[in-house]
Amino acid sequence: MNSILQPADTMTSRAYVALVLGSCAAILAAVLTLNLMLAYNNFRHDKNALASAWQQRTRGVTYAPPINDNRLFKTLRLNERVGEINAIMFGSSTTMGIREAAFAPPLRAYNFAQSGNSLVAVVGEAEYVVARWPGRIRYLVIPLDWALGFTFDPGTPAATDLSPEAVRAAAKAGRRRDEWLAQVRDALSLPRVKDLMGIARDVLRAERKATAFRQFFFEPAGEEYRCADGTPARDYDTLYRGLCNGFRFDGSATFADQRRIAARNAGALLAAAAASGSQYAMALRRTRGEPYAPTLERLAALARRFARAGGAVVLFLPPLMPGLEQALLASAHSGAALKRTKEALAAWAARERLTLIDAGASEKFGCAADEFIDPHHALPACYARVFARLPGAGTKSVRAASD
Repeated sequence: MNSILQPADTMTSRAYVALVLGSCAAILAAVLTLNLMLAYNNFRHDKNALASAWQQRTRGVTYAPPINDNRLFKTLRLNERVGEINAIMFGSSTTMGIREAAFAPPLRAYNFAQSGNSLVAVVGEAEYVVARWPGRIRYLVIPLDWALGFTFDPGTPAATDLSPEAVRAAAKAGRRRDEWLAQVRDALSLPRVKDLMGIARDVLRAERKATAFRQFFFEPAGEEYRCADGTPARDYDTLYRGLCNGFRFDGSATFADQRRIAARNAGALLAAAAASGSQYAMALRRTRGEPYAPTLERLAALARRFARAGGAVVLFLPPLMPGLEQALLASAHSGAALKRTKEALAAWAARERLTLIDAGASEKFGCAADEFIDPHHALPACYARVFARLPGAGTKSVRAASD
């Protein structure tokens, strides 16, 4: 009897496996199709131009996707704002927490910091500004970010063109030939799948489901809404919708998708950041803390040229979470290298008669751990304290502001 039923059992098992595999394939195909539709919607609309125009009109919070590739959006915004400002802040995401309000008049600033932007790239950008807008821009605020290794990295600043046409062309040329394959991988990535699940939930909960579906998959942006402080916001990405995440009118980041360092976690985070295997210790160990002299020389030449045109360069060492710099200075693995870095930069700035604010020990400025989202990303409240030590734009009296 068992031998008679065995073929039927085998067929049933095969059918079950086929059903499971078919269901998985159908779900995977649906996820891939819908996420590729979202990706195509990003390419179909010039979201950088749309988001920039909307922000110029409303002074609201927005960004163009992806949020970590923001050079084109920031460049469009800089060119829109250049007639209204006299100061530009440069750097990477480390300095995105600096708001225009951190500076006293007469500074009217735009935060041009971009994700992953190195000191070598910043020098090229600053040279363009000095050559292109010498009568409009009078102050350049530039970080010397040793914690991410930018102060040590070798390289020659390239001739940079920050015109919208040039940056748009560079972005287009930078797209890889296998971009379609990258889009497929991205469409199946966990963040995109989670985002798609959230979109599906929002569509199913919407009163007008067809309208909600069309807005997500075919329209360039969501509806305009208000942040907690009343600032208008609009999301041109499906990620972080309704969070007021992105860039303010002054170019600073809201970091609304991030959490502040909690008091209960600060000790463990500080210990990890000060350990010999941390990215900060490795940046120091890789170069023994020696700043890359050719980049500093290029920066000093830029500052001299800018000064002759009536401008001023303000340099600063970005703040680290309270206690981190002191812990690294006291460590056997990084102490000597960090001391060498700080002394070399201070001596160079004094020799070149440059303003240098050393904010690495943020606790000396009154910054608290909950004014950071990680050991090197400070929020506006901390940066406001740092630049409150600047008694006048371009003054030379703050070289030892952290003393």
